[in-house]
Amino acid sequence: MRTLIIEDEQNNADRLVRLVKDLRPDAEIMAVLASNAEVENFFKQAENAPDVILSDIRLGDGLSFVGLKSAPQSVPVIFTTAYDQYALQAFKYNGLDYLLKPVDAEELRHALDKVVVERSSTTTEDIRQLLASVGSIRYRERFLIAFRDTFHVMPVSEMSHVGISDGIVRLYTIGGKSHSLYMTLDELEKQLDPERFMRVNRQYIVSAAAVEKLSSYFLGKMRVHLKGYPDTEVIVSREKVSAVKRWLDF
Repeated sequence: MRTLIIEDEQNNADRLVRLVKDLRPDAEIMAVLASNAEVENFFKQAENAPDVILSDIRLGDGLSFVGLKSAPQSVPVIFTTAYDQYALQAFKYNGLDYLLKPVDAEELRHALDKVVVERSSTTTEDIRQLLASVGSIRYRERFLIAFRDTFHVMPVSEMSHVGISDGIVRLYTIGGKSHSLYMTLDELEKQLDPERFMRVNRQYIVSAAAVEKLSSYFLGKMRVHLKGYPDTEVIVSREKVSAVKRWLDF
């Protein structure tokens, strides 16, 4: 079984490779790709099509549907996701297969069996049809900020970044103000449009519009410089540098 894995988190990708090889010892892992750009390039050069694609939903340069448009229509696709409840609703409506992370071995076995026996997993033709409905996936558009005995409405377009320090999550605006948020970064990450916002490390979610420049840091890491916040050090790990660059260049 020729298998293509699309996953931008190395730990998750490594786990999928191990699971596939455990479940299907004869499986050939054709490639592990981390972005839509890599997916498109893969299918431009591939001599053989995969028998199945295991694909994450959110990648550093957008939703994986974009890259999967370049795959042959007959290839079955099994989606994996950690949290994207909006996409899951769309998949359920369109009858698509998906596995929640961390992927369970038995669930993956069942999905792979469907590919072999029924050939009934989602194909890239289904993805083409799904593209028309992706616009229905809604992301947060505003925040209701409590201030004394009032509430202010703040559009997400005014957000520079969100950071966590000493267990407190704070939102920082482009205008230099800050507000406490009563949610976790994990919760907020699910609600924001991945084309406009990215969680660049465990402590920060940043807006693409607020990024002034990138600069090299120690040991292959990178610093994100935010407009209006010259003293805020947002450091990206070496493993995630490429994903951040692709996101900002998309």
